Amino acid sequence: MNNFEIKKKIVLSGGSRIFNNWAAHSTITLDEFVSALEWVCADPMDDNGKMTREIALAPDRIVKLRRINDRFGMTAFYEFPSDNGGNGTLGALWGGAMFPDGFVHKISLSAKDRV
Repeated sequence: MNNFEIKKKIVLSGGSRIFNNWAAHSTITLDEFVSALEWVCADPMDDNGKMTREIALAPDRIVKLRRINDRFGMTAFYEFPSDNGGNGTLGALWGGAMFPDGFVHKISLSAKDRV
């Protein structure tokens, strides 16, 4: 599962720069982050071994994203509808989230990223 247990230990020990930064810029909790981290680390990968999931930061939540890789090497991100816990049909194309600084930021984490 892409080293979920190792990443979880880093987060729980307070050594995760990603979680500490995300928590400072949003209202997410440690439990929400660990749960989303587990989901992204369980990425089944596609037939070509490419990632299919990411998690992203919004000011008030963690967004579960479906990563779509086309045959030309382009990648797009679609938000999973929140009513099904990130397991099902695709939602809208995800273009980032508006933060209090007035800018849209695209902040995301894949199973292969360090925490």
